[in-house]
Amino acid sequence: MMEGSPIDRATVLLRSRAGLKSELASRSRLERLLQEGAGHAGIPVQSYVNLVDKEPAAFDELLDRVTVQHSAFFRDPEQFVALAELAARSSNAPFTVWSAGCGNGQEPYSLAMLLDEARHDSWQVVATDVSFRALARAELARYTESEVRGVSPERRARHLVAAPGGQEVSPRLRRHVRIAHHNLARTYTVGLVPKYDAVFCRNVIMYFGREESQACIERIARRMLPGGHLFLGHSDSPGPMAPYFEPVRVAGIQCFRRLAKAAPPVPSRPREQPHAATGLRPAPELPSLLADGERAAAGGDMRAAVRAFRQAVYLDPNLAIAYFQLGAALEMAGDRREARRSFGAAGLALIRGEGSEDMTGLGGYTRRDLARAIASKLTMTGVE
Repeated sequence: MMEGSPIDRATVLLRSRAGLKSELASRSRLERLLQEGAGHAGIPVQSYVNLVDKEPAAFDELLDRVTVQHSAFFRDPEQFVALAELAARSSNAPFTVWSAGCGNGQEPYSLAMLLDEARHDSWQVVATDVSFRALARAELARYTESEVRGVSPERRARHLVAAPGGQEVSPRLRRHVRIAHHNLARTYTVGLVPKYDAVFCRNVIMYFGREESQACIERIARRMLPGGHLFLGHSDSPGPMAPYFEPVRVAGIQCFRRLAKAAPPVPSRPREQPHAATGLRPAPELPSLLADGERAAAGGDMRAAVRAFRQAVYLDPNLAIAYFQLGAALEMAGDRREARRSFGAAGLALIRGEGSEDMTGLGGYTRRDLARAIASKLTMTGVE
């Protein structure tokens, strides 16, 4: 266990795992957030930091509190005008944009609206974030009336549909948006597509220390096509951009163009073993365990239900539906913190299984149904 005060230990955890910089000016805010988290958990601050250190769900919750997930549709509209010009220049060639640090999803869906209006024949948006709670909202793609204020009436009519409590991005548009978990502070970069034509990484680097921000810029550069364009936020201070980028102006605003010069070789990432199951194909023993858990839950025996579902996720740690059912059983048993952790694990398992055509492990859900159910659980105010 790390030594030091709770705030110092939390600072080290946030820096080492997410690359967040430590500033004296932010210590009072972090101290307040730690006190709030400890209060919600009903434990001393020291014990809460121990929980953050040991439990991924607790760390994710603190990370959500420290970083700002708020965004807006078409925030800084001049940058979207510049992207529209770049998309128009590319004619009918495939065009891919990475929304790195996508928050609750307003940015990638704004990009999707713009590219759809440009009538590009072949385009996609890849949206990533370190926060699964943010990704859950992005996957849900449902926003309140106040959250869609940046969308014009014409775009609302074309790209949004009415939904309970507000508006929802149309399925037609969402088909072009790929959502995935990714940590920009890690030593590897997202490889969902070969290379990106443009990257929006706005108001993310401002959270990083100097070394982490420089490493982040290098990682982004390695995933971009020569001549691709990087858009940063007004609050970002990345430092020197050479030898990867040069500052340019597009449609009157500054962005950064990827130079053709090759970057230094990327350190090799340990090769991951392929999953025996993608999260969607249960082993022969699993159906009986899931059935046992369902019977126990229906009979009100939550302890037996939790035990059965825990055995199922132990046998196959990539089975999204088992994690979801475990979360539901824990929620019914009154263990909201562990329930949230299980719902988060269900979402990550679902993301890892993206691309599989086998739906047997979804327990009768479609992939989108399960994603929405997970998102709903994770965004419920009662789940702490």
